[in-house]
Amino acid sequence: MAKLLMIQIQPLPYAGTAYLNGALKSKNHNFVLYVSNNIKNILSKISDEKPDMIGFSCMSSVHKEILSISKKIKEKYNIPIILGGSHPTLFPEVIEDKSIDIICRGEGEFALIDLMDAIDKNEPYINIKNLWVKFDNKIYKNELRKLVEPLDDIPLIDWSCYNNKILENSPPIVFLIRGCPFSCSYCFNKSTRDLYNGLGKYVRYFSVERSILEIKQALNYFSKSPVLFTSDSFGIDIQWMDNLLKEYSKITKLPFVLLLRPELATKKCIDILCKYNCFSVAIGVESGSESIRKNILNRRYSNQDLIDLANELHKHNIKFRTYNMIGLPYESEKDIWETIDINIKMETDFPRGAIFTPMPNTQIVDIAKNGGYLDNDFNFDSIPTSIFQTTILKDVDNNMIKNLLYFFQTLIIFPKSKFLIKRLIKMKSNILFKYWFYFVYAYLHMKSEKRALIPYIKYLFKNRNQV
Repeated sequence: MAKLLMIQIQPLPYAGTAYLNGALKSKNHNFVLYVSNNIKNILSKISDEKPDMIGFSCMSSVHKEILSISKKIKEKYNIPIILGGSHPTLFPEVIEDKSIDIICRGEGEFALIDLMDAIDKNEPYINIKNLWVKFDNKIYKNELRKLVEPLDDIPLIDWSCYNNKILENSPPIVFLIRGCPFSCSYCFNKSTRDLYNGLGKYVRYFSVERSILEIKQALNYFSKSPVLFTSDSFGIDIQWMDNLLKEYSKITKLPFVLLLRPELATKKCIDILCKYNCFSVAIGVESGSESIRKNILNRRYSNQDLIDLANELHKHNIKFRTYNMIGLPYESEKDIWETIDINIKMETDFPRGAIFTPMPNTQIVDIAKNGGYLDNDFNFDSIPTSIFQTTILKDVDNNMIKNLLYFFQTLIIFPKSKFLIKRLIKMKSNILFKYWFYFVYAYLHMKSEKRALIPYIKYLFKNRNQV
């Protein structure tokens, strides 16, 4: 049968990769995952495996590194390279890169099965839906297939492609819902939803029965720590969530962590989470300025809504993490302090801050350009490698932004430190401030997901270059 060698440059478990593994195995194809960004080791692995196809799952934040590796592979091997994931889905022009032969747009499970079937039978694959294919100096741009519905038709996830070291340093990951109905200005979700307009229901759930199988798969491979539900849309279907967590409680006593939109966090929703041993939830505050949140970020809930939600979570003894951005277009220093203050009022257990990083072709980029914060030729080459380093917006006090980020969590956890920190942020940013931030950030991240200390330290060491 045909063999795909998937190369992943980051030492983290990704559900999308595990689904591709499950899909190809369901049709008896060979899926080999190699996790490395060392080109010498990658070339050696290709020599050993002799794959029919080499694949990368590509996010926009790492596409330049992946293209660099692909170029070096092509210098030695004449093996087709396919690029899938969010970047080629939304920026298909990446196929024009000389090192890329095929891109997959959108969901990849069945497109990849069709591709490997064709390779196995030595048949042409220029007309497979979801794929753009270079052949004979032409690019065949095939249409998208309909979204898979019911979602249960997708082959069961298979985490066995990852080695034990990667999985033991991560909480069990479960991805039970595909699609998000919201349209935040800084997110690619609206573009993806528009891409699939007319091709089926965008937000889809696995059945409760299938969801339990997905959870069992995670429990079989990952360390025994709280289960992380990574889907964006918990709370839309309250009955489904109640039924799911009821069955979940029958197969494990492990607590769980999930993402929760403030708009979906009704009292009934929180009552259900409390009933079934929810350890913590993650909430997108993003900005404490209601004006910035509504007009710049397109997130429509009030500060009072956030305080009421926090009070309800505290009442049920459910801890919560908040996501916050600083350095936004049109944001003043006063607005940043409002973000800090709303977190203090919420008594946030695990605050998290990041410097805003605009992504091309999102709505907020147009907003930033109109305000003179970005040049008209802004593109992927302008994006910094980390959300913790610097702002790329023009006419912004970068030193102040960096220092406020470095002390963001400290200010919320220890509000009485405000008097001192207001003076520290006037100083030149330095290595001590930076390492203090990393220490507090790591400590709160570990606590927010109830991770064991030693595996978490290993996780940080493996991913030290990602921040």
